[in-house]
Parts: sequence; structure tokens; C-alpha cells
Amino acid sequence: MNVARKFKLPILMVAGLFFVSATRAGSPDATNQVKSSAETAREEARQRRVKSNIAKGTIKEIDLLRHQLKLTTEDGLRTFTYTSRTYIFRDKEKIAADNLKLGEVIALRFNTDKDGTVLVLRIKARTPSELMEPPSTGPADTTNPPTGKQP
Repeated sequence: MNVARKFKLPILMVAGLFFVSATRAGSPDATNQVKSSAETAREEARQRRVKSNIAKGTIKEIDLLRHQLKLTTEDGLRTFTYTSRTYIFRDKEKIAADNLKLGEVIALRFNTDKDGTVLVLRIKARTPSELMEPPSTGPADTTNPPTGKQP
């Protein structure tokens, strides 16, 4: 009985040390486990975009021989492969791939194969100048045409 009392404190200390070291090893960064709401929202949006089969961005490179487009998206630079069966439009007009321009803003719909190849089904293109133009105000007022005389 006296021996059990003698070793009780050292056994508890060793067990406590083992427990503390095991919990520290389980979490590599125990001090930074709480994310801000903005970081959480960004991460959730990125996960939705990864699952989505739609991408939007600016054309950085066009490779007509390999049938590839490099696009700058919200997630960084991504490469997409198109085929001869890919529909390419600028507004409502169907165009060929060689009519796409660097710097053009496009949206595309794609499928990802089991081997990870991203094949584009449809591309909709708009130039940045078209996106920045103010909407037209309609036809000019012709009820009072100018007379040519200045007051």
C-alpha cells in the first residue's frame, strides 16, 4: 500500500504529460483554429466553383494547335480544352475559335473527364469594352430638329 502512494504522483505526471503531448500532436496549429467569417465565405465560394461546371474569366493565352485556352479566373490561371464540337459565340453570333482575342472576357460551360481533362462545351465571349459601355438611351428626339441658326 505504501508503494502505491509513493508512485502515485509520478504516474499521474507522466500520464498528464503524455495526454498534453498527444493533443498537441493532433492539431499542427492549435493557436489558429478559428477562421474569420470572410475566410470561411471565400472558402465556401471556392468549393462551389470547383463543383460547378461553369467558369468565367479573361483569356490570357490561346493555343489553336492544341485547342486550349488559358483563362484567369477568380481561382487563378486555368487551362481548358475545346474541340471542333464546342459552340463559340460572341453575343448571339456563332464564331470560330481563331476569332477569340486575348483579354476578352468569356464564360464557358465544361465537363471534366475521369482522367481530369476539362472539355469545353460552350463559350460565350464579350470584349471588355462592350462590358464597360453605358446602355444606349434609345432613338434620338426628332420632334424638334435643329434649324441650323444659332441664337
